[in-house]
Amino acid sequence: MNGGTQRRNVFITGASGCVGQYLLDILVEDDRYNLFLLLRDPLKLKSSIRHHPRVTIIQANLADRSLYQPFLDEADFLIHMATSWGGAEITYQVNVVQSLALMNAVNRERCRKILYFSTSSILDGDHKPLEFARQEGTDYVRSKFICHERLSELDVYERITTLFPALILAAGKDKPVSHVSSGIPKLTRWLGVARFFKTDASFHFIHAHDIALVTHYLLDHDTESKELVLGNPAITFNECVEQFCAFFGKRVPVRFELTLGLAEWIIKIFQIQMSPWDYYYFKQRHFRYNAINPATFGLNTPFSTLAGILAE
Repeated sequence: MNGGTQRRNVFITGASGCVGQYLLDILVEDDRYNLFLLLRDPLKLKSSIRHHPRVTIIQANLADRSLYQPFLDEADFLIHMATSWGGAEITYQVNVVQSLALMNAVNRERCRKILYFSTSSILDGDHKPLEFARQEGTDYVRSKFICHERLSELDVYERITTLFPALILAAGKDKPVSHVSSGIPKLTRWLGVARFFKTDASFHFIHAHDIALVTHYLLDHDTESKELVLGNPAITFNECVEQFCAFFGKRVPVRFELTLGLAEWIIKIFQIQMSPWDYYYFKQRHFRYNAINPATFGLNTPFSTLAGILAE
């Protein structure tokens, strides 16, 4: 860093999570930033991060306003990733009430940008809020929908860029495993059966490292849209099975069409319990967005393909 350049302060919540720890690895290498980390359990971070000279840890949660406000007052950027996943009351308090209060508490004279993490689950294919997410979504999804809906009430709304990650994959040796990646070992056990079927479905995925790359980029760059879906180009179910088979050395045989009727028959025969939200996802089949990823900004990553992610 040049002698005349002052470091900027980044206040981060949720830094001990899957995406957060990849982001910290990137940010500690960038000498332009000091990092203020709001954490309930600092021991979830590597020792090298906890004791880094440009890292300050505030051991508290989103409800402990008096403990973190002095640091938030000094922040040039806010990256809000912290979230609650289950329980109607706690998810509403953390993901709506406390999240809105946090963003509204930034220093108006100093904070340049707020990067807020939501989820692509609350959007339809046209990037519009999905009303069904409010009505039948999980506690987590419903709370994210409500928070997104209320962002425009904040007088700092114009400073907020909302990020909507697609399916997040990550299983690094020194990082938390993402929820989706934690299911891959179970999926591979069913691969011997799945490879006999094909179906018309597609979705986006993205590696936590790539979300971190984009987040780091956005600190110093503006985009035309303030609402960004993060994901690699959509992949079909059939392509996904083929790539899994190639990676694990399994042959792809002649495949049978897995129609909606046949799938519903299987659900009924095996008495598979599905919530209205699960069933919506099951019937929807295609989840395609105008998604961005590191390649959008000319950034290189080894995780742009499913094979690259599986190799991790």
